[in-house]
Amino acid sequence: MPKLAVKNIFPPGNALRAGRSLTHFSTLIALIGVILLFSITSPSFLSISNLANILSQSAVLALVAIGLCFVVAGGGIDLSVAVSFDIGAMVAVMMLQEGFDWLPAIILGLVAGAAVGLFNSFFVVKIKITPFLVTLGTLFIGESIEKIFTRGGEPIYLPGMDEIFKFLGRGSLLVLETEDGGRIDFKFSILLALLTAFVAHFVLKRTIFGRHLYALGAQKEAAALSGVPIGRYTIYAFLLSGVICALAGMIGSSVLTAYTPLSGRYYLMDAIGAVFIGSTLSRQGHANIPGTLIGVLFFGIVANGLNLIGINFYWQGVARGLLIFLILVLDSLISNRRIQDH
Repeated sequence: MPKLAVKNIFPPGNALRAGRSLTHFSTLIALIGVILLFSITSPSFLSISNLANILSQSAVLALVAIGLCFVVAGGGIDLSVAVSFDIGAMVAVMMLQEGFDWLPAIILGLVAGAAVGLFNSFFVVKIKITPFLVTLGTLFIGESIEKIFTRGGEPIYLPGMDEIFKFLGRGSLLVLETEDGGRIDFKFSILLALLTAFVAHFVLKRTIFGRHLYALGAQKEAAALSGVPIGRYTIYAFLLSGVICALAGMIGSSVLTAYTPLSGRYYLMDAIGAVFIGSTLSRQGHANIPGTLIGVLFFGIVANGLNLIGINFYWQGVARGLLIFLILVLDSLISNRRIQDH
């Protein structure tokens, strides 16, 4: 009799749903864990100025990850986001150096990013080469082109950069002075990243394009049989990736008031990590914008926290890798427990 009462109060279906829900929040659990860790080890971590700094520093990575999210949602991968980032910035800065106004410079930079996306999609759609190999080749070709146009990788400085272009990365939406003389600076780039994320989330979740793109990523053959234009959607995904990453590159150059060759490589692995870690928040395991932003925030917090507690730069990569493994292990353990309960 008591056993029956227990079963009525906690039916197996409820336990299964609880386990399934917990699985989707493994990344959030890890994020809360690192926040607690750094708040204990560094008194200044939770200060408003430091949190604003984390958001500002994460804006560029967020844009790269959002661009990559479209390709991953369609079942592909884009290692050339680093090239789109660099080529877009290089073209825009070169145009500014030649005396062009900010608007044509930005437009040409976005066109350059779109060209990288079209180059990738041509070989993926028409030649039928896997996205990994195509974008890996594009990465090597693009980085060589950067070195050719910058005499082996010399930065292109713009001390007299157009003020509007400079505002992309260095402009502030809100600046607050604290009582102790500190400065809380909310950059314009945060707004750009949030607006891009909002539009991208709407496109993926609320439009036919997004639903078809997810169908393509889940089961390509079934999507083709149901009438989804696979080739066209693949092209669109790579185009969006190239354009958004080019915008991120221009913001990065705006922050530095210069173009630095191969700087896109710095964001490549973190963007991939953010997208795939963020996919654990989806019931279907899909790449999604909210999860990707949480992944970006995770990397931003970890990088900031490790600097605050004085971890050697060369050991920071080890620490970040271990934390990624922690998330994946946690997700795996919860998933296995859910299967056992079932």
